[in-house]
Amino acid sequence: MEKSKARNILINTSFSYFSIGLLWASIGPLLSQFATRNGTTLATIGGLYSAIFLGAVVALLVLGPLTDRWGHLRSLTIAMLTMGLGIIGVSLSRWLPLTFFLAFIAGLGQGICNLSGNVMIGRLFSEKNVAAVNLINLFFGLGAFVGPLFVSLSLHLWQNGFPALWFSVVLLLAAAAIFLFGFFNVKVDSDHAAQAGQQKKKLRVTALLFSLGMLILLYVGSESAIGGWATSYMQQTTSLKIEIAALVTSGFWLALSLGRAMGTLIGTRLSARHILMICLGISSLGTILFVLGYGQTIMSVAAIFLIGLGFGAIYPTGMAMLTSAHPDNPGQAGSLITAMGSIGGAIIPWMQGVVMEKTSIRGGTYMVAVLMLLLILSFAVHQRAVKRAKNN
Repeated sequence: MEKSKARNILINTSFSYFSIGLLWASIGPLLSQFATRNGTTLATIGGLYSAIFLGAVVALLVLGPLTDRWGHLRSLTIAMLTMGLGIIGVSLSRWLPLTFFLAFIAGLGQGICNLSGNVMIGRLFSEKNVAAVNLINLFFGLGAFVGPLFVSLSLHLWQNGFPALWFSVVLLLAAAAIFLFGFFNVKVDSDHAAQAGQQKKKLRVTALLFSLGMLILLYVGSESAIGGWATSYMQQTTSLKIEIAALVTSGFWLALSLGRAMGTLIGTRLSARHILMICLGISSLGTILFVLGYGQTIMSVAAIFLIGLGFGAIYPTGMAMLTSAHPDNPGQAGSLITAMGSIGGAIIPWMQGVVMEKTSIRGGTYMVAVLMLLLILSFAVHQRAVKRAKNN
């Protein structure tokens, strides 16, 4: 493919991921409004995350392996349209079963967006895939940083945060339109190469692949739990008002963006293993501060920022490792890994909400610490699987 065309696809994919991040991070600060609109509790409405991620799992397991055949660019475009329209429905619904169903539909699109964007860019820029995949996910983080800011502004101006969510959907649909009318019929070379590889070799689920999947499962669940519940956590443990607490959520996503910028800059200088070690070290420090700083505004804000900074490069670096390890069938491998991540996203934020409401807010901090320990353990298991694979 021509370099200029590949660059343009990278630019619009970055814009797309910015829009997805904007949309995704706007949901957390709006949970209380979603609960009021649907006549339910905060813990119950947290099931929105479960419904979205359940849709993602279904899409990835059923449709994910077919994205190599369809082309990841086309799959991404259709998925963006599905996600945007689903979220519009969620924001307008006032009946809880319908709200969850529409969230499930949005999740179908979210799952394929996550898979196809990462795989497509990883394949198009195979020689610098760690940096390239970190770059598009950096824009996701930037969008996620801006989302709660827009919600906070919307709450301040109109006592309603939904206009911020609708604005993010408009941007997402605009990005989908650019792909639809500008690139939809473009033949992405890597997609055809992957298709040829798929015909020659079927995916084999190895210990290496499964251990990477467990790392991604725990990471996605932890990121979604902290990013989704940060506003409610700060509001209930400090004297911050909701519109100010929403800014803390923005701080988390800003830190995540900085972490991904770090991953983009050092992605060509350090190995993926070293990048992940740095990430886990930083987020571990943040977790310790999070537990010790319970109820203290400054310490809690600093802790959430540090966790986000450490989390930044974990997911894109893991996806870059995946495309390098499975060049013949990235769609099959990516669908499995991304589905496992979606399972984590469906279960862990829901568990976090239950712990915070049914036991204590303090219990939520301990749960974050447990998740961090499990992340470190899963990384150690994956590294052992890497060594075994090399020896064989």
